[in-house]
Amino acid sequence: MSLARGLERRLERLVDGFAARLFGGAVHPVELGERLVREADLGLVPRETGPVAPNDYLVHLGGVPADSSALGPVQRELEQVIEITAVERGWRLDGPARVSIVVGEGGEASVRIESGITPGPRPTWARLLPPGGRMPLEATHNRSLVGRSGSADLHVSDAEVSRRHALIWQELGSTWIADLGTPNGTYVNGERVGDPPSLAAGDVIALGPVSYVFKPV
Repeated sequence: MSLARGLERRLERLVDGFAARLFGGAVHPVELGERLVREADLGLVPRETGPVAPNDYLVHLGGVPADSSALGPVQRELEQVIEITAVERGWRLDGPARVSIVVGEGGEASVRIESGITPGPRPTWARLLPPGGRMPLEATHNRSLVGRSGSADLHVSDAEVSRRHALIWQELGSTWIADLGTPNGTYVNGERVGDPPSLAAGDVIALGPVSYVFKPV
């Protein structure tokens, strides 16, 4: 299923019932979801490890009858649209997706969206399990940087591991790993990483001499 069709199906169910009371036919929920995704795309910030998308959105709806009982479910569903789109397109979110809707009555129907990046905690989506039952490395952000640097998302305190050693991320329904030009290399199941390979549960990742087992959550 295409991303656009998946988005449409997620939002179609909001048209009836509480969503109809909120939107009053002035703004279709599918249109609003598409506008949010477009705003995210336009707001991408390039970084060395890849694009970071806005995670905080304030949606101003003009000319829409107000019904506060419908706001919460619609906002939560739109937050899921941002989360799912980020994973599909390989974007990083620096905090949880948040969508707030402000409704104004009167005048013509209109949509205005403000967006920004607000850092915050994110849930774990994968773990790198070391041997010997030691503490795992937990990937919470998409496009997680792995390395010896204190600013790495997944910190490895081994002198043979580069400060910026590898990148792990989700995109197009798979998880990928890239070596960042390190002298000691990155290996998956014993093969040195050239072009980024996809990862499966149980794959053994070696950062130079340091090994982990990949476990998606």
